Amino acid sequence: MYDITIIGGSLSGLISAINLSNDYNICIIDINQEIGFPTNFPGFSNNIDLVKNILSKEDQSNLYLQENNIGWGLRSEWLIKYLTQLSAKKGVDIINRTRVTNIFFEDNFNIEIIGGGPQNNIINSKIIIDETKQIHSGPGEKNHTILIENDKLINIESELCGYFSGIIPTKNSPKLDNTLFQINRDDGLTEFWFNNKPENHIDWIEIKSCNSPTILGPMVIDDYFTRAEEISKQSRKLLT
Repeated sequence: MYDITIIGGSLSGLISAINLSNDYNICIIDINQEIGFPTNFPGFSNNIDLVKNILSKEDQSNLYLQENNIGWGLRSEWLIKYLTQLSAKKGVDIINRTRVTNIFFEDNFNIEIIGGGPQNNIINSKIIIDETKQIHSGPGEKNHTILIENDKLINIESELCGYFSGIIPTKNSPKLDNTLFQINRDDGLTEFWFNNKPENHIDWIEIKSCNSPTILGPMVIDDYFTRAEEISKQSRKLLT
């Protein structure tokens, strides 16, 4: 029996799990092989202390942190990786390649799963945090199935929008119009975000089109910490 089951290995879900792990037994169920890959948020933070306060200095040194004009750039994939590792170190059970197929409630939640998880295809939990809209679909565009409505199921809604992101060596960075973000990192790369793929011919070394949680543009790392704080607050209230 878990106190908290987080469905969807999102950035805010990982931060919430870390924040709550000292007091509660927690499980994260994720449909993909690796949590958070590829990332669907910019590698940017206005308040880098949020990251520094949660990760070790050794982990921070591998994020390729670089101060920009209005904040800090970092490699988002490595942030997810180190938060996943930290969650596991703090006792959070992480079940990858597993899809929720149904949920029943009788005193507690009975969560039916299928995939690469434990032999038992039922997980029991006191409360659920639904982060499924924060993550990518699984292989074959499959998604978790959450049809139940319950006061013990936390689901903080957020708007989703489509964005295009590309990475290029900083020394080759062109001047582009209509960028949402142009983020320099300490690995010599610059990350660009746009509402739509630019028409210019650009020799990207990496691109992605993704649906991302949005607050006047794609949510940045600070916004996920704020979301995680609200999730943690609601979780503690339900379990008190």
